[in-house]
Amino acid sequence: MTEPFFSVLLPTKNRSEILPGAIQSALDQTFADFELVVSDNDDSPTATRDVVAGFKDPRIRYIRTSGALAMHENWDNAFQHASGEQVLVLEDKMRLVPNALEILHAAVLAESAVISFPVTFIKGEKLGTLGRPPARRSWRSTDIIDGFCRFQPDAFDLVPKGLDCCAPRKLLERIKSESLTGFLFSHVCPDYSFGFMVLSRTDRIVRLDRPLIYVPNNWMWAGKYSNGQATYRKDALIRRFMKDLPVTPADIIERVPVKAQYLWVNMVLYDFFTKYRRPGHQPEVSWTDYHAFVKTLILLGRKLGADMDEERTAVHASLRQRGWLFRLQVIVKFWQHLFLAARRALVGRLTAGREHKS
Repeated sequence: MTEPFFSVLLPTKNRSEILPGAIQSALDQTFADFELVVSDNDDSPTATRDVVAGFKDPRIRYIRTSGALAMHENWDNAFQHASGEQVLVLEDKMRLVPNALEILHAAVLAESAVISFPVTFIKGEKLGTLGRPPARRSWRSTDIIDGFCRFQPDAFDLVPKGLDCCAPRKLLERIKSESLTGFLFSHVCPDYSFGFMVLSRTDRIVRLDRPLIYVPNNWMWAGKYSNGQATYRKDALIRRFMKDLPVTPADIIERVPVKAQYLWVNMVLYDFFTKYRRPGHQPEVSWTDYHAFVKTLILLGRKLGADMDEERTAVHASLRQRGWLFRLQVIVKFWQHLFLAARRALVGRLTAGREHKS
């Protein structure tokens, strides 16, 4: 049997009500040479199975887990069943634009690199076909990591997280075989841990300038299907997530100065410290930028209605241990972060959907 060009991994858990949209967005692709690997980790043994059974397409491969896998294990389970030349991840709350795989196919043939792209959030149900071929820009892996360590907003987007990139399966198999945890999508954050290991073993990433995946109905901000919002709220979803991890909260915050276990940036930094291993490159985290970034997250959490007292107390405790010059630098960088965040939000609103045809 000929291998498909793409393996689209769709790990899912307890979201059968939104899963059909993700599946349909894959089946509607203008490029047909792919497989869709659905890894069903539901608590219910039948909910997702029944949804998948409603689609009669031989490109769908359905795998039922025990239902007890941690998030990173479910993602890895999907990858273990992949047979395509190129691999990308589609979360159940996400949708592919109709010509996403066609665009990625052309980019893969033109470039010898991992291809990444933006993910966008829309108010409606659908984002149409991308009207023009996206521009491409090459980024050095070390530059991406250096920017990440300075908490530059674009650097977080540039880290290839599986959800916003496609990569050769053979490269990913090698990364998995060399992984210290044995996983390609490892704990704590499967997407960022994947990205840090990819950047450890590739010299460059090619970035497209238009989104190929979107989240409909502003689900990221509505909160019901957002792990990020669950982290701010510290609700049952994130508590279960933390309980399933093979590391403790104390492990996660051991190397960071702001001792708050539910700060998502602390989880990402844990993955950076434990997964990024590039010979000859030992970047240092800017702790002034880190404190400023944490303060912006606290502000965002409060805007979302979350109780951020624990985080605010933790950052103030950390700053009290620093000198006045350090604290002044944090204030300046905090306002810089706010300005950049506001500018990015404005640009995003002005350009959202501009290049897409319904």
